[in-house]
Amino acid sequence: MLQQGRGQVDGRTARALRTREAIVDAAIALVEEGDIRPTAPRVAERAEVSVRSVFQHFDDLESLYAAVADGLLERVAGLVSTIDSSAPLPVRIERFVAQRGRLLEAITPIRRAANVHAPFSPEITERLRSGHEFFTGEVEQAFSPELDRLQEPERGELLDALAVTVSWSSWETLRVLDGSTQARARRVLERALAALLVQVP
Repeated sequence: MLQQGRGQVDGRTARALRTREAIVDAAIALVEEGDIRPTAPRVAERAEVSVRSVFQHFDDLESLYAAVADGLLERVAGLVSTIDSSAPLPVRIERFVAQRGRLLEAITPIRRAANVHAPFSPEITERLRSGHEFFTGEVEQAFSPELDRLQEPERGELLDALAVTVSWSSWETLRVLDGSTQARARRVLERALAALLVQVP
């Protein structure tokens, strides 16, 4: 009886996990299609579950949106690899921008959604802050030879300038407001990074 009871519990747990994943996947799909603020009924319909089921697995929409952000970031994690900081500067710039461009393009749907939710959601704001710190760390690693030749406050100011240059906001400006193709946006970022880094003594 004990074994049977454990099996029933395990089965319920597995079904609950599948339902939760289906809800998150449905919300991700809606966000990727441009629905930056999917409602519980739309998510439920897409996941083929009830609205009640959505709120059984998530306390509120804020927690669902946070799970969506986490899920999307997991999907794009494979686009990130370490840039060899010992490579020549032009090579590092080209490799870094190629990788960053792919990543920024991939996260655009969730970033657009996050910008809508962040003012009302501490959870989303915290994820944006963590993402910014991660992206800045990538910049610091790739261009450490140049950064490490400077003392504070110049080092910190250059790091911030580099991070802003290759941020999602810059990419979105190039892609949407300037109407740049991905290739042109990458060339612009390469020029900007080179202009900042070649000035380092």
